[in-house]
Amino acid sequence: MTRKACEAGKLLEWLRQLLKGAEAVDVDVVVVDMPESRSWVQITLHDVPGPLGGLEVGPPADDKAP
Repeated sequence: MTRKACEAGKLLEWLRQLLKGAEAVDVDVVVVDMPESRSWVQITLHDVPGPLGGLEVGPPADDKAP
């Protein structure tokens, strides 16, 4: 699995657009809290209408990646 830092605002806008047309979507949320480390969240959407294309995000604005 490839992990990539992304701009939160663009991700949230994509999710909003994706879910706007959905009548009902099942959501599984897994939160892993790691003491002395960074925690993470996995969100899985089930029964999302249509294809899942169109997500284009980049690094957060404060990221100095080349």
